[in-house]
Amino acid sequence: MTGAGGPGPEDSRAPGRRIGPYEQSLRESRERVEAAAREHARRRRRTRVVAAVATLAVVAGVGYGAFRYLGLREVPTALPTTAAQPTSCADPVKVRVSVAPAIAPAVAAAAESLASRSDAPCAAYTIDAEEPFSVAGSLGGAGRPDAWITDSSVWIGRANAVSRARVTPGEPFATSAVLVAMTDENASRLGSRLRWADLLGGAVPLRIPDPNRSAIARIALGVAASSLTDARLRALAVASAPTASGGVSLDGIAKADQGLGAVVSQAQLVAWNAAQPEESLAAVAPAEGAPALEYSLVSLTTDTAKAGLVTALEHHLTSADTRKVLQDSGFRTPDGNPTDLSPLYGEIRVAGDAEGASLTKAAGLWNAAARKTQALLAVDVSGSMLERTDNGTRLAIVQKSTARAVAAVSPTTVASLWIYSLHVGSRADDYRQLTGYAGLGVSKSLGALDDAVSGLDTYVGGGSGLYDTIAAAYDRARSAWRPGYANTLIVVADGPNEDDYGLTLELLKKRLASAKDPKRPVRVVILGIGGRADDAAMRQVVSITGGQYVSTETVEELQPVLAKALGG
Repeated sequence: MTGAGGPGPEDSRAPGRRIGPYEQSLRESRERVEAAAREHARRRRRTRVVAAVATLAVVAGVGYGAFRYLGLREVPTALPTTAAQPTSCADPVKVRVSVAPAIAPAVAAAAESLASRSDAPCAAYTIDAEEPFSVAGSLGGAGRPDAWITDSSVWIGRANAVSRARVTPGEPFATSAVLVAMTDENASRLGSRLRWADLLGGAVPLRIPDPNRSAIARIALGVAASSLTDARLRALAVASAPTASGGVSLDGIAKADQGLGAVVSQAQLVAWNAAQPEESLAAVAPAEGAPALEYSLVSLTTDTAKAGLVTALEHHLTSADTRKVLQDSGFRTPDGNPTDLSPLYGEIRVAGDAEGASLTKAAGLWNAAARKTQALLAVDVSGSMLERTDNGTRLAIVQKSTARAVAAVSPTTVASLWIYSLHVGSRADDYRQLTGYAGLGVSKSLGALDDAVSGLDTYVGGGSGLYDTIAAAYDRARSAWRPGYANTLIVVADGPNEDDYGLTLELLKKRLASAKDPKRPVRVVILGIGGRADDAAMRQVVSITGGQYVSTETVEELQPVLAKALGG
């Protein structure tokens, strides 16, 4: 069961894997693709090049329908539900690769192709689509994969600063231009006003991600900011920052009643149009051009055997077969360019500089206008967390999900980490503070929190002292209340209260009611994982502070709801 405001739809074929908004927006049935393509070909009113007239979805014999073909173009638009299994051996080594979402389907297709070869390395590659900003902020502990494919070198610096380790990327194997997506009807009304300064804050409102968390936004603002007035730049930040995250979904652009566009990569738009031909979008290429996203692989494993398997995948990403898939999917490779989008307004040019004083100014204005959250996060470390699932212990999954969620939120967020189980505190309290309140935009603070999360297994055991923890944590959050921030207490609960000698439910409710201060409001958000929490009791608790209770069916669903509770 999922409470109001909880996670979005899940992939029914893979209950253990969370589907992010980008991938979810691309998923659809084969029948819908075929029927929609025929209808789209009849009613398409304006194209600049001849489009392919048929779309076929091909289901691979290995058990996943990740490929969609547009004419002779091979465009993977979804991830497999299982790791690619090699034909060369019976007991492959598991290799986990975190990949920037836009290129993840193509990388998964490459891994599948590599696994099908008779001389394939003995590896089962699991491809996880994860935002590079989030991965970069959580490489020090539980969130560390065996390899990482990022879309910008800027995240390498973040990774080194947070993890306090030397992370070195390989040479870029693909790039993708940054442009604007909108409906053909809206694009046709732009006339000749195709400069970044005209598009950002122009007649057609644009959705733009948070430049602190998105290489696409950094590129767009880095190029445009120098030609935007301070007033226009401030207005753009005020309009966009309060609801922006690390990415945008094209589904809202295609369905918007009013004109709306989004700053995206060419590859994102190619994938959308391949999977959603009846709602395809036009590409607008600003006249000044823009730097491209650059995709490179970073090996992170310290296991010698796994390191060789990561290298094998890296080499395969530059093979002729993979280069074709990448080019068909909207990526440039060292030996070729993708086919231009249709319809295309303007000319796609890769040029300019995404960094510098202009971007610094734009990011500062953005941060000033962004929503700000101060959160005390209390995580259950009672003995039930040691139970195993298909993806590891419940605790291990919570550790990774927490590390990723904390690293994914805006750098304006301030957070403190507590744990709780019976008598886990230094004075036999049911709670213990691991990190005090600190800004997540500071590398040292984020690194300390990441280290604390990776060390949760040293405290696990005993029962759940849930009610005493909520009362104490609420008092702490209230005393540390920060003006201008959404002050929140977030509790991750693996089950009901198990302390027979502490507060009862009724006493907890009275404590919260008497402590509540309308002038210094603190919302209580409880995330019940795996369907074990006492739903009725939790709803009573959160209602006192105007908070929220979200119950997930599996522990794997924690990451997106936790990121949302932390401010998105």
